[in-house]
Amino acid sequence: MRYIIFDIDGTLTDTTAIDDHCFTRALESTFNFSGFETDYGHYENTTDSGIIHQLFMENHHRTYTAEERDRFIYNFCALLKDAYAVNNECMKEIPKAGKILNALCEQDGISVGLATGGWRESALFKLSCAGITTAACAAASFAQDARARRDIITCTITKMNALHGIEMPLSEIIYVGDGKWDYQATQQLGIQFIGIENKKLEHLADIIKISDYDELHLHLA
Repeated sequence: MRYIIFDIDGTLTDTTAIDDHCFTRALESTFNFSGFETDYGHYENTTDSGIIHQLFMENHHRTYTAEERDRFIYNFCALLKDAYAVNNECMKEIPKAGKILNALCEQDGISVGLATGGWRESALFKLSCAGITTAACAAASFAQDARARRDIITCTITKMNALHGIEMPLSEIIYVGDGKWDYQATQQLGIQFIGIENKKLEHLADIIKISDYDELHLHLA
């Protein structure tokens, strides 16, 4: 058996732009933050929980409370829903992502998981809007589970191991993502990485990148 774990934004769903836009607006409206870095790849942990934690530490010298987190998620999801109501093209499937996800879930010898730096509620909403069904995935982890992406991925691996009653060798685990932070997390964990070809990964020359999901099977042999 092998594990294949997918990121969501930019990997399964074409939602990075609207996600960043609504995330920024929610930070401003919920916490009155202003003048902060909105290129979120520059944060220590490029996850929803990691970014908010860092901003709270910089502004208030503490992390956020559960109540503050839940209030942010509510406001953030409301902005996403409003954006989708205005233009449902802002939350689309990465071409063939749903098809390949379903095919892998049905394939013997493969178990599929999700590990995203986004909140559970926003991630599931974007997947639904993109028409991607994840019910057959073995496990999923979100920003609520950890701040560091490597720890979110580890959480999914732990859940998959518990489900299957095995300890999967790291060499048999693949993470599919679209950001340099995804690649860095796999390097820290010692698992394999397949990138979705885009500008965020163009400086990484020695990794596997796919420009079409039909290419994924070529790298799973």
